[in-house]
Amino acid sequence: MKKDSLIIVVVILVVLIYIVSSCEPKPPKPEPPELKPVPTSVTDIDNNKYQIKRFGNTLWMTENLRVTRYDTASSRKGIILSEPVNNDPSILNLPYFTDVRNYKESPYYEESPYTDNLTDEIINSLGLLYNWCAATGFEDNSASVGDKTKVQGICPNGWRLPRTEDWESLFNYLGGKEIAGEKLKSMYGWYTLSGSGTNESGMNCYPAGNAAGSIITSVGTQTWFWNSKSQTVTITKAETLELFYDNKSAELKNIYKFNANSVRCILDLDSTYAIQ
Repeated sequence: MKKDSLIIVVVILVVLIYIVSSCEPKPPKPEPPELKPVPTSVTDIDNNKYQIKRFGNTLWMTENLRVTRYDTASSRKGIILSEPVNNDPSILNLPYFTDVRNYKESPYYEESPYTDNLTDEIINSLGLLYNWCAATGFEDNSASVGDKTKVQGICPNGWRLPRTEDWESLFNYLGGKEIAGEKLKSMYGWYTLSGSGTNESGMNCYPAGNAAGSIITSVGTQTWFWNSKSQTVTITKAETLELFYDNKSAELKNIYKFNANSVRCILDLDSTYAIQ
């Protein structure tokens, strides 16, 4: 009998403890972090503003970069790039930019039946040309970068240089590289109107040409955009996207790092953004 009473008392105590504990206020659950809105434009450290476009979960600049210094999150923050004073090979292997907006010569043959449609307004949209180490933020062209490495380089904070897979993904969005070039190219500014693009992508890629130091060539007929990937065997070259006036395709080609080319930056939309 005593044993049964003891059991009853223990049960009652357990029930009372449970009731009391269940009545105690529980700490509130932490609020989930507020998601960042998806940007509609981006501004660099020099206060240049760029329009952007979304492809999947990647945002692309739709204008050529024209910043002259590295942003605050870069390993080279605060360093200002300079234009080349000469074309000595040792200088070309150090970071520099060339302002293609200073280009004044007509890129088209005088005997061409086509009107020169590379207007002053378009020239002002060509931006700056950077050699590879300037674009990637390395001290010279001797670095070797694999295709999986994310490189901020000269891009604004949070943004980075494209990699091979980024370009290829963009080509797929546009129906394949065989026709992507025509959709990437601007409607005006190319050597011939028939050599221009449809700009169906909204990327508005103008024919900014390239430079070796202060010598600018191929404006109006070609443009190249730097990839962060460098060759592992011949580290003197790195990968670019090439667009040519009489070619509808988009080509990934390796060219010498001392050349100065255009830059477009991208932003990855991860779980910290309010993606819809």
